[in-house]
Amino acid sequence: MFLCGAWVVSVEGGTLYQWKDRRGMVHVTDVPPPSGSYKVYKGERNESIQGRDVLENGQNIESLPAPTKSSRAVYVPLRRAGSHFLVRVGINGRAEGFFLLDTGASMTVLNPEIAREAGIPWDGTLPIMPLKTASGAIFPPIVHVDRFTLGRLSLAGGDVVVHDIRFGKGVAGLLGMDLLSDYKVTLDTEKATLILKPVLQAGPTYGGHSRKWWRRKFGFYRHTIRALETLRRASDRVLERYRISRKRIDKSIEYYRDRLDHLKRLAEDDLVPLEWRE
Repeated sequence: MFLCGAWVVSVEGGTLYQWKDRRGMVHVTDVPPPSGSYKVYKGERNESIQGRDVLENGQNIESLPAPTKSSRAVYVPLRRAGSHFLVRVGINGRAEGFFLLDTGASMTVLNPEIAREAGIPWDGTLPIMPLKTASGAIFPPIVHVDRFTLGRLSLAGGDVVVHDIRFGKGVAGLLGMDLLSDYKVTLDTEKATLILKPVLQAGPTYGGHSRKWWRRKFGFYRHTIRALETLRRASDRVLERYRISRKRIDKSIEYYRDRLDHLKRLAEDDLVPLEWRE
């Protein structure tokens, strides 16, 4: 991710679209917005659009948009690591590292070192995430990341886990499907390439996201709240074994309820169908 104080987006040889979203944030993209008015800048006129704080792909960093609306597939190079693949991931424009690609994982995990490099505050007061692993239940803290990048692809951020899992030397975390649910994911093992194709071609989207994305988000928060409510009813002996206080469980439940309420408001603003919110 590359930033600069004053930016110039050249449109020579192509067309750019300048538009505002419902929050008043300005976007500059190579595809028109899904709705509303916009300005067109033709490449043959050799014009430029000037402004501040944009990303390499011309989007305003303050707007934190949903993943690109382009219907074209994105090809992300991978690095082989034995029988696994690593992908370079950027976090908040401040840190970058190789993540283990796991298409079977539902959550993305950061190790503590890259979380600190990315300027993400985390300590013993953060909400926890109940997870089941091969070695038993764990309750790592969860943090919010504003933005991820995979090569030139910018992804809207979200809640991710911080846990001191030893993925291997030089591996900063695990990339799960929570960040890629707006894409059809294909792994070309022969060419060591991750192919991401936006799912908008397969059906309608609301707020820039597919039905799968919305249902996964709602399901994630509701399932987590239920799991924490169950944990809260556990005996003192069990909580002592996990080194978790009831106060932290209560704060975690409050956090996820707030996030669920926020998601409901977004769904209402974007006119998301009711069956997508189940």
